[in-house]
Order: sequence, then C-alpha cells, then structure tokens
Amino acid sequence: MTTIHHLWILLVIHSVFVCGDIQFLERQEGDSVDLPCTIKPRSRSPLGFYMRRTWLHPGQVLFKYTGTEAHVNVAADRRRLEIGGDPSSHSLTVTLSDLRANDTDRYYCEFVVANPSSEDEHVPGETEFFLLVNPGGPCGCSSYPTLLYALSSAVLVLIVLLALILIYHKRARSRAASRPPAPIYEEMTGVKTFSAKPDDTEVSEYRNCKVKKNCPENHYETPIRSAF
Repeated sequence: MTTIHHLWILLVIHSVFVCGDIQFLERQEGDSVDLPCTIKPRSRSPLGFYMRRTWLHPGQVLFKYTGTEAHVNVAADRRRLEIGGDPSSHSLTVTLSDLRANDTDRYYCEFVVANPSSEDEHVPGETEFFLLVNPGGPCGCSSYPTLLYALSSAVLVLIVLLALILIYHKRARSRAASRPPAPIYEEMTGVKTFSAKPDDTEVSEYRNCKVKKNCPENHYETPIRSAF
C-alpha cells in the first residue's frame, strides 16, 4: 500500500465518516480481525444483535438472537465469521478470518432492545470500524479496483467543491469592490447640479441686464451715435 493510497483513505475517513467514533483497521489478505461491539448497560438487556456494512457493499452481515446461533447472510462467509459473547451482556466480539480484498468496507454494530410500549429500540454500538484489507501478491492490486475508484472519486469531488466555493467567493468580493456606493454618488451629483444653476443664472442676468442694478453705460458708444 503506497503513501498516496493511505492519504486517500484518511481523507475519505475524515471527510465522509464524520459522525461517531471510527476505528481504522488495516490487515493483509488471509489475516483475521476482531470487531468488538459494545453499548452502555441499561435496564433492559438487548435481545438481538446486527452487524452491517456500508459504503462499498452496503448490507447486513449477520444477526444473532440472544441464546441462539448467529444467522449469516452470505452462506460462503459462515466459516469465516465467529461471534464471542451474547447480546444480553451488552458486549460481544465478531471475528472475521481469512480476509479478502473485497472485505474492505465500513462496519457497524446495532443492538436490539425490547420496548414493551412500542417498537423494539435499535441502539448503535459505541464504535464503528473502517477495515482496509491489502491484497497480497505482486498482482493483487487488480483485485480491488472498486476501492481505489471510490477513493479517487471522493477526493476529486471534494477538490471540485472547494474550487467552486473559492471561485464564488472571489467573484463576490470583486463585484462588491468594483461597485461604488449609490448614496454617495447621488449626493455628489446633486451638489454639482445645484451649484451649476446659480452660475448660469448669474451669467444670464448679467448678459440680458435683467438684474435690478443699473447697467453700466458704454461711454464710447454715445459719441459715435451722436456724430451720425
């Protein structure tokens, strides 16, 4: 497993599985893994227990009713699954042996507690598990393309979303910076228009001699007219 694969897996775990406690488990093909499931003690003891997997291959792995044998959904996995303990004790351990690459997934537990007044209560276990099974042999990497494709797709989607958010905020800031405040512009326009009118009126009154002041006489004009 290369460093880039580890980075992809950690990024997906922290970005997608953000709720609850998640334990990361890494094993090789052929190994075994223990998945301990526990809930806090309560007045009524659990009467049943589920183990489910989600994300890559969602579905039920097994169900165990207290005091009975476990029911495994996939017949081929019966010899690989072992349960230690009973649901009534609020704690048990599921052991998955002879691991394969397609066992890579997210696993979680669920206890069933009887409720006389309504439907049975389903209580999730305190810990969820992300199991990564590394394929063995030089050509084993081709046996889990689904995992690599899912991880690559998740990382790509996150990068695209971050890029879109950054572009949106950058455009919003540039628009806000290039748009002048409207009230200040209108106030300045109003001042200019108002100050321009008295100047025009003053010139007009002076030229047409409509002001109540006496127009200044032109001393050079009178002698010329009297001469003719």
